[in-house]
Amino acid sequence: MHKFIRAYDDQPTIPANDSRKRIISTISELTPRLDPETLRVCASILASSIEPDRKIVTEEHGAGHIAGALSFLNGNDIAIARWTSDELADKLVPYFGENARYRGGRLVLQGVQGGDRVTIVDDVLDRGETLGTLISLIEARGATIDEIYVLAEKTYEGRSFGRTNLSSRNIKSLLTVEVGGRRSRVETANCRFTKYCDNPKIDVSGNLLHSSYEGKDLVAITSPEGREVQFMIVPLSEHSPCTQANLIRETAFKIGQYIPRAQIDKIVAEFDRCSHILGAVSLYTNMPIAGAKWFPGPESQGTAFSMEYYKGNLYPYGIQRGDTVYIIEDTVSSGGTLIGLINLLRSNDVYIEGAVTAAAKEEYRGIARIQEETNINVHRILDVSIAGDKTRVTHDKHST
Repeated sequence: MHKFIRAYDDQPTIPANDSRKRIISTISELTPRLDPETLRVCASILASSIEPDRKIVTEEHGAGHIAGALSFLNGNDIAIARWTSDELADKLVPYFGENARYRGGRLVLQGVQGGDRVTIVDDVLDRGETLGTLISLIEARGATIDEIYVLAEKTYEGRSFGRTNLSSRNIKSLLTVEVGGRRSRVETANCRFTKYCDNPKIDVSGNLLHSSYEGKDLVAITSPEGREVQFMIVPLSEHSPCTQANLIRETAFKIGQYIPRAQIDKIVAEFDRCSHILGAVSLYTNMPIAGAKWFPGPESQGTAFSMEYYKGNLYPYGIQRGDTVYIIEDTVSSGGTLIGLINLLRSNDVYIEGAVTAAAKEEYRGIARIQEETNINVHRILDVSIAGDKTRVTHDKHST
């Protein structure tokens, strides 16, 4: 348990918006890296209290990797709330219901249906805006929240603004962390650690990854460049109806076969639609992780990128100069996200050993574009055609 506590204790705190403090924690900020044993202990502590039949709900950029690790080890299905653009959020209403204004865009809750009983997992409780928005979306969907867990609850000179703002909710904080000074201080630990989770036995005979991309809906949206593109509603990344633990396990296994563990320092992914996979692959391969997000973190210098539904900047989390890394991705469409991530890594003097994606859209030639612009060869497990009314898997490297 000491690895988990140490991740939030005596760590640097830096100023954030509205007089807040940010804890530079290995778990939340991936800085300088999140090692797999710390991630395993964190997920095991949660698994000591959360039954495998509970659906886990989290916000992607904060705790997606933690939810993925918990799903991989404990067998929980997961649903994700993610930030996205206004246009895409509107197009997704028929699939996921109403969304909420959030950080200049929308927070879309994916994978929760009326009648569900869910457990929320979040990494840090500060003012409670993210958690409060997530609670409202879940209850508006007609689902029941059984429990709410946060890894670290911040206090400012003993006062928890998040708990005050959400006073009607029973929030279970594993740690209470004072952030009033220059370094964090764990004040209380309320952790049950009765279940250390080893990697599960993984059955890939059902080829769930293939079926998760076969015959799925396509939604036409407009890219930032003004082109019409086809957005796929698939269980692995869109959590429709949710992402099953066995799918996460199979995906981690298949992606893990490509990763040259002896030759790299870390696995890296862009967090949008891939953070849960990153957490699972870390545990399967026993490799540390780093990432890139759409919002500034410990480093405020970002790298521009553009993909099929968003244009902005990628910011590094746990990316260190001199690292040798391997990139993982859920789906390659135009290739814009991976090109942006590769540029971000190279601008930080990081050597890229290679990359792998679970799927690539056949018609968009994103794999070829990445090769042409960056000289990085991206392995892919599935080729998926989006030429018809539904998705169609045209090639599967694991098909018998």
